[in-house]
Amino acid sequence: MPRRWLSAPLLLSILAVALLWQSETRAAPDFEIDIVKTGLDRPWSINFAPDGRLFFTSRSDTSIRLRALNLVTGEIQVFNSSPPSPVRVESEAGVLGMELDPNFAENGWVYICYSTYGAGMAKQNRLSRFTVNVGSATIGDELPLIDGMVGALTHNGCRVVVSPDNRYLFVTMGDASNASLAQNLDSSGGKTFRIFKDGSVPTDNPFYAAGQLPRSLIWTLGHRNHQGLAFQPATGRLWSTEHGPSQKDELNLLQQGRNYGWPTCLGIQPACTGVANYAPAIAEYDTDVTVATSDMTFYTGNAFPEWQGNLFFVTLKTGRLYRLRLNNETVAEQEILINFQYGRLRDVTVGPDGYIYISTDNGGSNDRILRLRAMEIERPFRAFLPFVHK
Repeated sequence: MPRRWLSAPLLLSILAVALLWQSETRAAPDFEIDIVKTGLDRPWSINFAPDGRLFFTSRSDTSIRLRALNLVTGEIQVFNSSPPSPVRVESEAGVLGMELDPNFAENGWVYICYSTYGAGMAKQNRLSRFTVNVGSATIGDELPLIDGMVGALTHNGCRVVVSPDNRYLFVTMGDASNASLAQNLDSSGGKTFRIFKDGSVPTDNPFYAAGQLPRSLIWTLGHRNHQGLAFQPATGRLWSTEHGPSQKDELNLLQQGRNYGWPTCLGIQPACTGVANYAPAIAEYDTDVTVATSDMTFYTGNAFPEWQGNLFFVTLKTGRLYRLRLNNETVAEQEILINFQYGRLRDVTVGPDGYIYISTDNGGSNDRILRLRAMEIERPFRAFLPFVHK
């Protein structure tokens, strides 16, 4: 009996049809939300220490205080300032931004931006370095780094980060509810500052003039109230999220000496008449209503390999967690992962386990630490034949 050979096109068709019934496991970026801790009061800034504990500030504390959450036991250790460092607590003012030094395990240093009163009860903000003493559960040895920054009931900024080379501190300062300050080089309002970690001033800052403060500290200007700040690991560039007035919250790439337009221009407006060195926002959220962008981070963990290098930011008014994939200076992809299920979201960071941790800001000891945890889903994979005309 003669052998019959299948033609190549027919064989390929049969193989393709067979694939219709083949299932295989594919890891997808699916996740679950865990409630890690409840009963907190406005945890404003969250950061992981080398020992795996989650340190955080609470905006409502009347003196400088840090808390460290053990994720295994759920216990919180409280570090009180000694001597007590009083805080101006009113409206949006209080204990705000916090960053642990990269060498925290050795030196115990922590940088905190908080609200104070100056002479004559003037509303101000201060950036200080403290030393955490684990043995005595205290935080002390305050070294003021930038003092007398203009403050108000609202728009105090106060997000702080350490540069990737571990040389500089960057801190944001809002316009203190006075929009005109953002364009004034002799005011601290509406600016990003850059200093050395010991508080000294880099002479290559764009507006440096010996003995002239605050202009010598300025890195960028023209901000309303930027409360998100993070370095992109792949590029070393500094990104920020900023509150718009009633619309057009901004995602900005902060570049030396650039002016981000407030109060003259908003969002992605490409040109801004009368504003030198203007830089438009990379993206805006949203065009019709504010979402109230808060802090941000870049993903560097292993739990979500598909999200490596992606930008995450949280919002207050809409309670959202956004994920963005950037392509140079454009947003190539974005999605909303949380949409007000937990109320206002204040801060976001990546844990040593690769999961994403978020703090809420609802007040009344009603706040929580959330964990976005990876889970693997088995999904059927199907290959479909192309439609062919004959």
